[in-house]
Amino acid sequence: MRESKLTEMLKGITPAEYRRFGEFLNSPFHNKSRKIIELYELIGEEYGEFDANKVTNDRIAKSIFTGEGNKDQNVRTLISNFTSLLEEFLIQLELNNNKMQSNVFLLRSLKERNILKTFDMLSKEIIESNEKDFNRNTDYYYYDLTFREIALNYRGEDLDLDLDKSYYEMSDNTDYMFIVTKLKILNSVISRKILPGANLYKSFWGVEGIIEHIEKNIEHIEKFHPIIYSEYKILMMALKPDKTKHFHDLEKRVFHNINSYKEAELEQVYYSLSNYCVNKIALGEEKFVNELYKIHVNLEKYGFYSKNKNIQYTDFIGVLICGLNLKHVKWAEYFFNTYKSNIASEFKRDTINLSSALISFSDKKYKESITSLNKVGYKYSYFYLKSKEVLIRAYYELGEIETLIAVVDAAKHYIKRHKDLLSIHYDRYNLFLNYMTNLIKLDKKKKPEIKQLMKRLDENRTTIAREWLIEKIIELK
Repeated sequence: MRESKLTEMLKGITPAEYRRFGEFLNSPFHNKSRKIIELYELIGEEYGEFDANKVTNDRIAKSIFTGEGNKDQNVRTLISNFTSLLEEFLIQLELNNNKMQSNVFLLRSLKERNILKTFDMLSKEIIESNEKDFNRNTDYYYYDLTFREIALNYRGEDLDLDLDKSYYEMSDNTDYMFIVTKLKILNSVISRKILPGANLYKSFWGVEGIIEHIEKNIEHIEKFHPIIYSEYKILMMALKPDKTKHFHDLEKRVFHNINSYKEAELEQVYYSLSNYCVNKIALGEEKFVNELYKIHVNLEKYGFYSKNKNIQYTDFIGVLICGLNLKHVKWAEYFFNTYKSNIASEFKRDTINLSSALISFSDKKYKESITSLNKVGYKYSYFYLKSKEVLIRAYYELGEIETLIAVVDAAKHYIKRHKDLLSIHYDRYNLFLNYMTNLIKLDKKKKPEIKQLMKRLDENRTTIAREWLIEKIIELK
């Protein structure tokens, strides 16, 4: 079977989902073709390590269409039908995972068929469920609005009813859907930019009015519209990073309600809180290392990482570095061994090798660290820079100064060529490389030079590996 839409979809679903797909196919409502079942079973033989090259069109033809003519066309038609059924199955999964959406679809069907007692009962259930829903995101407001529209059309047939309140509620709902959607879009844009969002947000129509409305009604928003409140705090963290109150407000809110967040909403606040800490740490505010570690530990206890089967390399390595910087080596090793299988497949090998190098370095196993670093690819600048940083420190610890100088020189040339790409990190890495050059040349006997280097390092608190550099300078004393 050549690489196709089907093979991509098969690689994207879990073994558990594939088993459920089998149950879906065995229902006559969805599928009446025995050949579809045979193809499912044939693919299932290889599903643990699915390889399209093993389930070839020729193999499908020989296994399923023995003795039949025009096998090529039969195989293509079978694969097409199989793909369509897999798409239907994925749609069904989404409906099952969104109770509000499926209830609204059912309500519309009941109204169209004039099944009114059940319509009334389901309407009450939807109202009760919506009142308890914590995750009032764009989907929530959209389907709540759709529900209210269906209910209003049904009740509007009685011309004696006063429905003004219902129309006002629909209007408020529309406003909140606009607000949460606008905030999510803006926060997504800002999160992808290196520059602060203070000027960026002004190019988005309506944002100033939204902020003014939220701040006037902040207690109501926090109580009844928690996702809007979270998105507002995320925006304020970007617009006013010096006011740490917004960070602490959101952090407190998240951990007080952590069991109420759906995965997508929890992921949003996680990245915002952790990125805020990372930016603060990069600016030399070291107290945020503890804040970041607290976030990682609490989310790990909640099961955030175990549920995430596609952890990005920067997130995975960031968690490790945070733990190692605070000397929580056992926890970092536990995290590595527990969740390394959940790293996004595209980056898994390089992430595991770099993580192994970091742990080995922390354990003072410098040669093992170098061995792991030599296996890291440099497809992304992050891997190159972090690898070179650890490599330089390892060579220094081993006293291999000539090799260290060569690596420092290569890294300096690299960051010059990638200055625009690195943005604020350019200066941080440049400082590290310059301090390393100075450290190598230092004469232990010249105490004033050592003192001067320490003073300069104290002034440049954003320097990469600053704590390690301080430790090495102290050793010279």
